[in-house]
Amino acid sequence: MAVETPFYMRGVHFLSFIFPKSCVSCGRIDFFSELLAVCKFCTKQNYLPQKQYLKTNRLKHPSDRFVFYDQVLFLQKRGNFEKGLFQSLKFENERFLANYFCLGHRFLWNFLKNDPPDRISLVPSSRKDGPRSYHSSYVLFTKWMQFWKIREDTSLRKVSVDKQSSQGYEKRFFHAKKAFEFIKSDRIIEGLHILIVDDIFTTGATVNEIARLYKMAGAKKVTCVVLLLSGGD
Repeated sequence: MAVETPFYMRGVHFLSFIFPKSCVSCGRIDFFSELLAVCKFCTKQNYLPQKQYLKTNRLKHPSDRFVFYDQVLFLQKRGNFEKGLFQSLKFENERFLANYFCLGHRFLWNFLKNDPPDRISLVPSSRKDGPRSYHSSYVLFTKWMQFWKIREDTSLRKVSVDKQSSQGYEKRFFHAKKAFEFIKSDRIIEGLHILIVDDIFTTGATVNEIARLYKMAGAKKVTCVVLLLSGGD
């Protein structure tokens, strides 16, 4: 399945020649900072290769009848360094950092190779209609959609104008209950394995509610993959 190059990556080589991209952490300019917005030195100092904790980067759901996702896969764990980068990615328009957070994503494929997903869904970040606004996990989303050669499920939409991040721990679960809904669609969900892509896992309230909606629609299994595991408030 052909995936269009994100608009913010077009003409990158020409612009980089005129305006070199420096590391958002230390200010160095090198090949790594041009691609990831993080230089080689900072990457080596801070990035933990995914293969080193491959067996621990899957969160299985507890034996709780109110948990609806089957598993959550994450690419990186939040530390002080990752926290700063994620803030820059999400709120300061440092979009090249999305490539840094995607490092090691190929190692996660092993978890799904025996039960590959049938559809992929990007968690809506805003209520806006029309063209999709920039999403911090869009790069990861396109990589996984292209690898599995699966269709995007676009039947999910956000109906709440409130941000999940502005809610307290308990309020996140109540807010998530009214934040999303399915658009009327003829798409068949019954018996499918759905892959949900989001940027961060904090309490799990968002992905759990979306997983609930998919399970009610007949999905057999729901897997979530996120850029960053926050660890909770």
